[in-house]
Amino acid sequence: MIQALYDTVASWTPPGSRVLDLGTGDGAFLERLVEDRKVEAEGVEKDGSLAARCIERGLVVHQGDILDGLDQYGKNSFDYVLLLGTFQELIDPWKVLEEAFRVGKRVIVGFSNFAYWRARFQILFRGRSPVTARMPHPWYLSPNLQYFSIHDFRDFVRAKELVIEDIGFFTGRRKIGFLSNLRAEQCVALLHDGDS
Repeated sequence: MIQALYDTVASWTPPGSRVLDLGTGDGAFLERLVEDRKVEAEGVEKDGSLAARCIERGLVVHQGDILDGLDQYGKNSFDYVLLLGTFQELIDPWKVLEEAFRVGKRVIVGFSNFAYWRARFQILFRGRSPVTARMPHPWYLSPNLQYFSIHDFRDFVRAKELVIEDIGFFTGRRKIGFLSNLRAEQCVALLHDGDS
């Protein structure tokens, strides 16, 4: 876990908030958020062994598909919905975002930037799908279904009439500012739907 990325998400999540983490993984991130920010948290994780690890950590995590997991919650059940590292793995990211905004007031999306300079270099000079620290799998083993850049994400948000309330860019272990579409390996954005 990149400390600067965690710090950014934690700073956007006020103590006592109700948080739903979609794609909880092994629960390390959510566990820290519960401990540090005293949030009321739940998660949805499709991998049974990872969901079991979350439960061992004392987290409330439901095993299942993200959309199936969202069906069980009513409108505005959460203050924040997290999609950290799972957004590019979704078959229909817009449908998931619609549901995330139904159950939550704000959505925090984190993703790997396909336009990161090392990825560009591998495509341009090697003619191959990129493999980087944040995209470590060859194309045929990658969980990613969507390959997009920070600019693409901004266009998507604008087309869907969402609002980026705050955004952070990361490379290595640090937060960066300028030339983010070229220099950032990862991005995390705090979104709202314009009504909140």
